[in-house]
Amino acid sequence: MIYILQHSYKKEYKNFNTEIIGRKDYLYNIFKLYFVIKKTVYLKGNFTLPQYYILESFPFNSMNNIYVVVGDTNFVIEYINTHKEEFNGKTLVIITCVKNNKKKINRLLSTLKCTSIYLTRQNNDEADYYDGSKWGLNFKITLSELDFYNSYKSNIIEKLNENFERIK
Repeated sequence: MIYILQHSYKKEYKNFNTEIIGRKDYLYNIFKLYFVIKKTVYLKGNFTLPQYYILESFPFNSMNNIYVVVGDTNFVIEYINTHKEEFNGKTLVIITCVKNNKKKINRLLSTLKCTSIYLTRQNNDEADYYDGSKWGLNFKITLSELDFYNSYKSNIIEKLNENFERIK
């Protein structure tokens, strides 16, 4: 599994490393797989400010047909548009708010050759976020992620169908 996580510079993230650790714990608890930072991509022209991280499940061939992209809508659109070919034949899970970009994101997703695409459930084009510390998680978690975490289903596709909106 490949997990793309946008770095956030919002005030609530005083130390983004806690979010990375929290997400790795979250992923381990669900899949019983370790995740390692495969690559850190920095902002263009500034090699001290991270833009996003690529986490990969370990062992590396585990669930290698699933990609997850987490970030704000503009980042998600840019990342998917730039890396379209990587998603061919894969299951793509997108964790973002649609906001005012619904047409743009739907148009982009319609061009992908994924086997399936899932999007965080939206409430008026916004994903519902919660303080993850209430559940022992060190990051803001969407309702879809929280429901996925607590799902009793063992099959990942059944869990995705139950807790995310299937686009394709």
